[in-house]
Amino acid sequence: MKLFVEILKLLAVSSLLFFLLSFTVKNENEDDRKINLIQLDSSNERFLSENDITSITDHYNHFNISEIEKNLRQIPQIKDVKVYVQHSGDINIEVIERVPILRLFDNTQTYYLDSECVPMPTSNSYSSRKLLVSGDLNFYSNTEICNLYSIINSNDLYQSLVTQIDLQKNNVTLITRIKNFEINIGDLNMLETKFENLLSFYDRIIKFKGWNYYNKVNLKYVDQIICSKK
Repeated sequence: MKLFVEILKLLAVSSLLFFLLSFTVKNENEDDRKINLIQLDSSNERFLSENDITSITDHYNHFNISEIEKNLRQIPQIKDVKVYVQHSGDINIEVIERVPILRLFDNTQTYYLDSECVPMPTSNSYSSRKLLVSGDLNFYSNTEICNLYSIINSNDLYQSLVTQIDLQKNNVTLITRIKNFEINIGDLNMLETKFENLLSFYDRIIKFKGWNYYNKVNLKYVDQIICSKK
């Protein structure tokens, strides 16, 4: 019986030592953790660098995963982020950046609209060359502006022709690559018909007379095309 009690004591002491050793090793592993991989998405545009992300993680002792992920999500250029620990204890960070489609300017500010039509601030690290939108932005919603962009982006001719959108009340003008040539589309109603008229103008007139013959085409009335000669 005495031998049995001594064996129990020995097992208890061994278990306690094992627990303390495991706790110590765990803490050491947390202290030794490091960022193993920062994986950015495949976009050619880079509003963030690996150094930007590393500088944020450096603020957290023991690499608190949930805190790192929470604070990375607050960066306005980040669409989604995943932070996880490998079996080795090192940390991987996967970042998906938001994709800007338009650069907007008004009298007081400039910002982007991203691929989901959500406002996105500019960055001091990177400037994206996108279709410009200027004028009085208060007259139009972001959804209306993005719908106009979608139509322009749907056709190679529109994409190559239009470089800027000027928004005024009931009067939207498309600035083109052709010197002193503008396209007036009025308001943002009936856009499909107006752009079909633009294609007709191109096929029936521009192909024969060239871009230098006119300085403006008015498409605000869906049942007619009004051309202004230079």
